Amino acid sequence: MASDTTHWNDIEIDYDKVLRTDASNVALLSAAVAQLPAGAGDILDIGSGTGRLTSLCREALPGARIVGVDPAPAMVEEAVAKFADDPLASFQSGVAEDLSAFPDESFDVAISSFALHHLELDTYPKAAAELRRVLRPGGVFINADQFCRVMGPAGSGPRATDVLELLTDKAKYYLREASFERMLLQLDLLPRFLREDGEILTTPEFWRDHLLDAGFDEAEIVATEPVELYNRVIVARRAVREGA
Repeated sequence: MASDTTHWNDIEIDYDKVLRTDASNVALLSAAVAQLPAGAGDILDIGSGTGRLTSLCREALPGARIVGVDPAPAMVEEAVAKFADDPLASFQSGVAEDLSAFPDESFDVAISSFALHHLELDTYPKAAAELRRVLRPGGVFINADQFCRVMGPAGSGPRATDVLELLTDKAKYYLREASFERMLLQLDLLPRFLREDGEILTTPEFWRDHLLDAGFDEAEIVATEPVELYNRVIVARRAVREGA
C-alpha cells in the first residue's frame, strides 16, 4: 500500500485518545509488549502510526533503538514530533512488504499493532519474507491485530456475513465498554472492511501459515480478551541456528 493512497493519512480524530478508551485494544497491546525479549536492542515498529505502540516498547525497553515505519505521512510527522526528545527513536515512511531501507538482519524484534490488516492478500508472502529478512537469527516478529474467522473472495456470502457480524458485534461492544467515538470509528470503517478497500481481515491462521512458509522457525497465536472480538497476537521466531 503506497504512502500516498492510505486513507489513514486523512483520519481527523484523536486516534490515541479514542483507542485508549478501548480496554480490548489496551489488552492486545499489553499482550504484544509482554512478548518483547528482555535483551532486545533494535526494534522495528511496522505501521507505527502516531507512536502509541512505540511508547509502550520504550517503557519496556528504555535503552532500545526503535525505528517506526508507516505509509501515512501525517502519522509519521506526528510521531516524529512526539518523540523529538528521544534520540533512540526515529520514524520514516515504509510498508511491511518493502523494507528495503533496512539491511539484512538489522533488528532483534519487528512488532506491529492494528496495522497489517491493511495489506492486500497477495502481498503477504513478500511481507513475511521481508520481515524474516530484517530480523537477526533468534529474532521475533510480534503482530497484534484484529482478525476474522472466514477466508474467501471479497463479497462472497460466508466471508461478508462473518465480517459484518464480527464488526457490528465489535461496534456494540465499543459503545457499551469503550466510547461513542470508538464505536463510530468502527462503523465509519465498516464499508471498507466489507469491500476490502484498505481494510482486509484475515484469519490468524492465514498470517501464521505465510510466516512459516517464509521460513520462520515457529509461529503461535495468542488470544486476548474478550476472545470473541478476535483480537490476536501472532508471535513468530526466526531460528537461532538455521539449517542445523
